[in-house]
Amino acid sequence: MRGFVGTSQSDNISEAIAQATKGLKKADLLILVTPFIKAEKAAEYLAEKYPGTPMIGTTSAFYTSGNTDDKGIMVIALAGVTVATGVITNLRKTPVTSILEFEDTLNTMEPAADNTVCLEFNTGNEEKLLATINSVLRRYDISLAGSSSYGTPLGDKNQIIYNGKLMADTAVYAFVKNNAGRIIVGKENIYRKLSENPHFATLVDRNTKTLFQLDDIPAHEVYTAETGIEKEGIVENMLINPLGRGAGQDVFITATNSLDMNGVMFNGKAIFENEAVFIMEPDDLEQVNQETLDTINSQLEKTSFSLCFDSVNRLRYIAGTGKLDDYMNNIGSLGTFAGILGIGQQIKNQHVNQTLVYVVFE
Repeated sequence: MRGFVGTSQSDNISEAIAQATKGLKKADLLILVTPFIKAEKAAEYLAEKYPGTPMIGTTSAFYTSGNTDDKGIMVIALAGVTVATGVITNLRKTPVTSILEFEDTLNTMEPAADNTVCLEFNTGNEEKLLATINSVLRRYDISLAGSSSYGTPLGDKNQIIYNGKLMADTAVYAFVKNNAGRIIVGKENIYRKLSENPHFATLVDRNTKTLFQLDDIPAHEVYTAETGIEKEGIVENMLINPLGRGAGQDVFITATNSLDMNGVMFNGKAIFENEAVFIMEPDDLEQVNQETLDTINSQLEKTSFSLCFDSVNRLRYIAGTGKLDDYMNNIGSLGTFAGILGIGQQIKNQHVNQTLVYVVFE
């Protein structure tokens, strides 16, 4: 398997596509990452240059080779893989109407748990999407990794990219089978529990990802009591003390995006009634990152390409510690890599915030 990564900062879209694909002759799958304002033309030009090549993509920021970019274009190309792509439509109301086609698409290849992954990009409604498609994926033991669209201007609809076109209220997916080895999917969480004593969500609206109460007390008051951060500083403090949704022995990060005048917390990941919720704090970044590398290297003798679904806010925190260069160098030690930056990431049946989800090809 081979991975190609090309970027361009040119504001001339056709020139940017030419620069980002320089040296790329053919591919089995194209992944386009572009700012919202450039997405329509970039998708069109890339499809024209590689007619018939499956393409998925998203509006987002990215990083590669130590540089982050929210204005340029990135093209990722995979070769030596078997690919089948499709879309899940009507995410807000009825994504289940696409599930038969989703399973039929998977069955066009011979998937296996150790060499096949489902990559996806979506425009929102992540919990409903994951509940729908994991009804199929868990029967085949296929892992999923993905990212929500990011950087949509106020007043516009979130968009994802499929075969040269922009689509709203949709998820796009690519089943990718490594013809030369395995694929591993995992996550890196750089936060630990501030206290081992959980709080319990007693009033929520999961459809709007709203948290009203923890332990029958306004949630923002519980947060302030445990962190010392007053209501006005809670959103910015999510870089330091996000929330964690407990699930067995694991914790999945959710961040508060905004509060209303009453202190109601609107989150990036839904919290369900009666779930255990922890307030988190930063863990030892160097140790956590080394453990990630050790885990990957223990599973794969040689890595050929790494695809990172990462978090804008997570990188803001890492940059604030002065360790961003070290972090990028650690990822680079695995070989060629590309990072797609957003607010929400998906792994298997979970939607998360401020988390690295990685897909590493042998």
